[in-house]
This record gives sequence, C-alpha cells and structure tokens, in this order.
Amino acid sequence: MSLWNPWRGCKKCSDGCLHCYIHKGDLKRGINTNNIVKTKDFYKPIER
Repeated sequence: MSLWNPWRGCKKCSDGCLHCYIHKGDLKRGINTNNIVKTKDFYKPIER
C-alpha cells in the first residue's frame, strides 16, 4: 500500500481528537506531534 502524507504533526482541536492514535504512536517513537512540519516527501508529486 502506498501512502503519501506531506505533513507531520497536529494540534488537538475538537472532541474527535480525544481518542486519536497519532499522539500515542509518535510518543513511542520520540516525535513531538505538536510540531507541524513538512515531510521529506512533500515535493514528490511535483518531482514526478
């Protein structure tokens, strides 16, 4: 399965975020999910 996500990170902004899995997964990897940044693959569609 191919997955392209140009961004990493988010800020909890609604009640739907209460059970989000992203923050727990990033915490295990030592990644601060509160930092919103472009990924290394951000320009892949343009390169293609």
